[in-house]
Amino acid sequence: MNKRKLDSDELKTSIGKKALELGRSGFVFIALIVLIAVFGLMNENFFTLDNFSVIGRQTAITAVIAFGMTFVITTGEIDLSVGSIVGLVVMVSTLVLQAGWGPVAATFAGLLSGTLFGVINGVLTAKMRIPSFLATLGTLSVARGIAMTVTNNETLVVYDKSFTNFWGAGEVLGIPTSILWTLLFFILAVLLFNFTRFGNYVKATGGNEVAAKFSGINTDKIIILAMIISGFLSAIGGLMMVARINAGRPEVGAALNLDAITAVILGGTSLSGGKGSVVKSFVGALIIIIITNALIIFGFQINVQMIVKGIIVVAAVSISEKKQ
Repeated sequence: MNKRKLDSDELKTSIGKKALELGRSGFVFIALIVLIAVFGLMNENFFTLDNFSVIGRQTAITAVIAFGMTFVITTGEIDLSVGSIVGLVVMVSTLVLQAGWGPVAATFAGLLSGTLFGVINGVLTAKMRIPSFLATLGTLSVARGIAMTVTNNETLVVYDKSFTNFWGAGEVLGIPTSILWTLLFFILAVLLFNFTRFGNYVKATGGNEVAAKFSGINTDKIIILAMIISGFLSAIGGLMMVARINAGRPEVGAALNLDAITAVILGGTSLSGGKGSVVKSFVGALIIIIITNALIIFGFQINVQMIVKGIIVVAAVSISEKKQ
């Protein structure tokens, strides 16, 4: 009889743990649904096609950068330079357009500059053994300084409609191109993260780098590639930013570091590495933008938005750590 009771208790404990694990894994999806329902009931302007289009456009840049950040954080590293890379790419591509070299050259220059910083971040972290927090904090300052220097800290207007329409301002079958780009890179990131050897190596490197090395994985290479992906996708975000604001301003992207990292952590990616989800990072980005959008609709100023985002960061980190 005691054995039956023991078996029953173990069964209850097992069911309880599985239910808790299921609830945690679906937390970000539940949070998204609740937010949409609550904000929709609080303001009739929230449930409008125009507002959802705005949310989609606003989510695009944060989501694309968060995809790259997912790879980096899953390796156990972090990239604080993504916002500054966006600002640099905005200025570089804008300068190339103003020089009359055309949208193709502007795109290439922007992607090259962002990817180059990804390479630098990877080499500093993996080869020179500088903690990624410090390495990317340094390149954050360098990228921002270059963006301000090359334009003398001035705003440059973009007049090339073919460039802006291609990277976000245009539409295809009524769907904004910024959303289409986001969906494209979402699919590519999901496939790379979940269905390739590289994706498995990223998780193994973050889970236990020493064990990964002993199993034959070149962890330095994996970390460098993750940083390159982050730099490249930040560059994509920069090109989309130019299309969104129709101008080049060196200070743009400053808040994207916080938004992207928060989105990834909300999505359940472990700060200690080894575990991540591109899908949930996408949902995390949606949550960040929906909250920001709702605060704007309700008339809250930028200072209140910053306070709310700060609270979300603390809450997200707390939840992430409790899952470990």
